[in-house]
Amino acid sequence: MFVLASASKARQKLLDQIALRHKVIVSDFDETQLQEPDPILKVKLLAKGKADSALKKLIEENHALNTYQALLGCDSLFEFNGEIFEKPFNKEQLISRWQRMSGQSGFLHTGHYLISLDNSKSDMESISQNNSCEGVVSTKIEFMNLSNFEINKYASTSEPYNCAGGFAIEGNGGLFIKKIDGCFSNVIGLSLPWLKNNLEKFGLSRLLLDR
Repeated sequence: MFVLASASKARQKLLDQIALRHKVIVSDFDETQLQEPDPILKVKLLAKGKADSALKKLIEENHALNTYQALLGCDSLFEFNGEIFEKPFNKEQLISRWQRMSGQSGFLHTGHYLISLDNSKSDMESISQNNSCEGVVSTKIEFMNLSNFEINKYASTSEPYNCAGGFAIEGNGGLFIKKIDGCFSNVIGLSLPWLKNNLEKFGLSRLLLDR
């Protein structure tokens, strides 16, 4: 069994897509405590914070760690002209951002922190230090030119408010993306190629496509 330290339905659907059986443990990591201006470092620290928080929950709730093989923490943010665009606070902010992003490009960064629980003991520090790997995958996104009508119409839906950057490529936001350069699943919430490569490093490729 695989543990996903995220409440994101989009990430869960990606794991379902590759038939990776998983349990969701929502972390209680306080993202607001992390005031880091560098987008790459910030998203990396957020992913680790979520993974460590979920691991701590497993240990505190006396879960038998040997029933799980791996745990993944993820977080995403969008970088536009050096500025971090996380989930928009309100409609006004979303519209303002889209007016700036229209016809331009930016980078969707997803931080990944993978912990191997295979044959592990219930010692959080030794697990996270000796059986983990981390990485940030970045995908360049180029947006179409949008009218104010299109921006306002999208801002009137609920979709963009739960997404880094204020758009979902797998939803209505996909209409506004001209092209991407890099990993597609990364834009949804986690890079499947990154996950595959790093599960293989831990000798856990048996988890993939285990129908």
